[in-house]
Amino acid sequence: MLTTHHVSAILPRIATKCFLATTELFRDVPAEALKGIEPKMVERKFSKHETVFMEGDPSESVWFVKEGYVKAETHAASGRCQTLCMVGAKQMFGSCCSFSGGDYPCHAVAETDLVVVSLPMNEFMKILAKFPLVASALVAQLSKRLRQSKDMQSFEQENVEKRILHILVGLTDQFGNTIPLTRKEIAEMAGTTVETSIRTFSKLEDQGLVFGVRGKITVKNVQALRDRMGEI
Repeated sequence: MLTTHHVSAILPRIATKCFLATTELFRDVPAEALKGIEPKMVERKFSKHETVFMEGDPSESVWFVKEGYVKAETHAASGRCQTLCMVGAKQMFGSCCSFSGGDYPCHAVAETDLVVVSLPMNEFMKILAKFPLVASALVAQLSKRLRQSKDMQSFEQENVEKRILHILVGLTDQFGNTIPLTRKEIAEMAGTTVETSIRTFSKLEDQGLVFGVRGKITVKNVQALRDRMGEI
């Protein structure tokens, strides 16, 4: 259960309106309609590494990142953690596989200090019924994530370097050339050990393809990463 540490007052109307209008899903919704949506949304703040929701919790809300980054991850019975994706500002999370009233399929954890807004699932479903453009944008967004997941599965049998290159190229689509992830988190996404990830990144740095600083990875040339994938 969320504590008062996490929950702030309902968002001020003007602030919520400005935020929703900047998101991909709501940018085509008329301003007057946003006024009816904003009182139903709640802003919550989390410190770095705090849990937003747990795998198996009832999927009662959809969530939007206002500031910071949230990480979706799963934990195997062995205790092994796998990072599934990273979601940044103005993006939605907590929706995949949960529209039928099921449970969240993964953990959502604050990767940085985080500000999110949540909307009850039943209210979100009403919006989808009322505004076809929102529904279309949602389908496009979920389809993109499913394609990314399928692409990732197709790379599972490739060697570690190729898996890491594939992940880096995909992350640049979302974050640009500066990716706010550590080598450990990339290792989790690639299904390899931290030690192997560090060795791989050292090799990529020696080749002038990436540059790593604390908590960030900078891709110097995305096309060069694609070319390297083709060579392996």
